[in-house]
Amino acid sequence: MEISQSEMIQEIVDFVQKNPESHASRVVLKTAWHDYNADAAGRAEELAASLAKLPPGDVEYCYYLVK
Repeated sequence: MEISQSEMIQEIVDFVQKNPESHASRVVLKTAWHDYNADAAGRAEELAASLAKLPPGDVEYCYYLVK
């Protein structure tokens, strides 16, 4: 079963919200916002929108990083 890009993004955002200090979350923030030390607290919608603008390969990279 293949997962859709929107499902990947939701799982990435959920992970980052639950694990904001993890290295995987930091890499996701670096990829989405070009800021390894960004604070994603309360910014789930903004993060999802930023991830949706990335090339599909970058979204997949972030998804497999948090899985």
